[in-house]
Amino acid sequence: MLQVNEKRMKTVPLDTISSVKARPLLFTASTTSEEAFTTIVGACLGHADANRPAVLEGQIEGVHQMRVAFRRLRSGLKIFRPLVPREASAERVEDIRWLNGALGPARDWDVFLDEGMPPLFSHFPRKRGLALFRAKAETIRAAHRQALQQTVGDPRYAVLLQAFTDWLDRRTWRDGLSEERRAKLAEPVLDFATPLLEHTHRRVVKRGESFAELSSEERHGLRIRIKELRYALDFCASLYPAAAAKSYLSALSSLQDCLGVMNDIVVTQRLLDEAGLRTASAARQVIEGWYGCRLAVHEQLFAELWRGFGQCSRPWQD
Repeated sequence: MLQVNEKRMKTVPLDTISSVKARPLLFTASTTSEEAFTTIVGACLGHADANRPAVLEGQIEGVHQMRVAFRRLRSGLKIFRPLVPREASAERVEDIRWLNGALGPARDWDVFLDEGMPPLFSHFPRKRGLALFRAKAETIRAAHRQALQQTVGDPRYAVLLQAFTDWLDRRTWRDGLSEERRAKLAEPVLDFATPLLEHTHRRVVKRGESFAELSSEERHGLRIRIKELRYALDFCASLYPAAAAKSYLSALSSLQDCLGVMNDIVVTQRLLDEAGLRTASAARQVIEGWYGCRLAVHEQLFAELWRGFGQCSRPWQD
């Protein structure tokens, strides 16, 4: 189980600090649902905490990986709600929300400035309005990064991790569970995961088939469903044929990334408002025009990716 060690993390040599990706999990046919649940939650916490030094050093990928870790953690808690009810993890989820209050804005500005805007900045290197906006945006990003560093350096962060660890060790979610739920926790996770994956797959397909008619909010909802399906299979991939799981996960990842770019235009509106860029300003019109073009391109790309996804076999059916 995760052990918090503040002293060790503060004394990591600077030249060894780097971001850390999530590691594959290994389950077998005899792994119970409760064992899988504790392993998944513990792995997500370890993934997040392993990126704390990189976040404190201001490394962009460290921020990204920490955000991914807590998103995976929330998905893991949601996936197992039929066995571990929402109220059992309510306090833990509130802790994650507190952290995401600093983590989300920092990552949003990183994505905007390092992934969305570089082609525009390169194409208009002498456009004064864009140059002024870029300078202001970098100042805002620096402020959010500092806020995040203060958050993960706050004693509450260590308390958050320790509370999660204690929760896993004591398995307090068992309190008040019915005998039926207790029995299901002791059953093989394969028996839980397979119907869950099939159900989630069908929900994704039902929503994705009507993609052209979906509003921006509904498209965001589709992206969340795809993300949940991807994380669920990624957690349990060792239970299924490796080649089929890899192909299916790759298709999901491409769909999620494509929808992410489409959602960027919504996020961008919020960031431009935060920066105080007036609707009538030339710089804002250029930026919104650029993101509008990206949206059109990725709407066409989604149709192609969706066809590829439809051709993937479902690993849990092999």
